[in-house]
Amino acid sequence: MKKILLYLGVIIVILIVSFYFLNNPKVKLINSEEFDKLKQDENVFVLNTHTPYEGEIEGTDLIIEDWENIKIYENKLPKDKNIKILVYCRTGRMADSAAEQLLDLGYKNVYNLEGGMKAWEVSGRELIFNKH
Repeated sequence: MKKILLYLGVIIVILIVSFYFLNNPKVKLINSEEFDKLKQDENVFVLNTHTPYEGEIEGTDLIIEDWENIKIYENKLPKDKNIKILVYCRTGRMADSAAEQLLDLGYKNVYNLEGGMKAWEVSGRELIFNKH
């Protein structure tokens, strides 16, 4: 009887842990090619988190100044928490933090450009420089 209860307990713990990981969104790290394909969709929001301004990827919807405090930009972010949000910075560090904060705000589909704008340029793609 004790063995059955032990096995049952282990199964319950495994189910709870599995449910948590399946229902807890994670930031998806993507390369330049994947980022480029995703940003073509009109239902995607593109966010540049690099400070100071050093250029941007064409199609960027919002450039923020305070990547450590995404919450202050909440009124400029999409209302739909299921929209795909593509995040990038110069090398990836600032975007990592911003992407995690977006998850904390309830966004479910957050993508981070691995290597940031540097990787974007290495892949043969260009940055644009708008007056910011």
